[in-house]
Amino acid sequence: MDGTEVGSPPRMRHYADCGHFIFEDGTFLGTPVVASSEQMRDLPACKTCVQREFGSESIGGGRALRYGDPCPTCFQALPLTGVCDNCV
Repeated sequence: MDGTEVGSPPRMRHYADCGHFIFEDGTFLGTPVVASSEQMRDLPACKTCVQREFGSESIGGGRALRYGDPCPTCFQALPLTGVCDNCV
């Protein structure tokens, strides 16, 4: 809370406006940092962010999944094959 970094690597990707880091009094926990391409590939996305962005389609209904869409199981961005490397 005092701005000192804890040194642990990120565990999940969030949208910048994700409410997980905003306390009731308006205090922010840290400053959002844009994910690198490696982090986009390796880190799972925040389930709340995915469901807010993609709605019910994020849990398997609706259109076919494509590159960059979240995996319906682990919410990691899908590779070009459209098959999640994390879940196979």
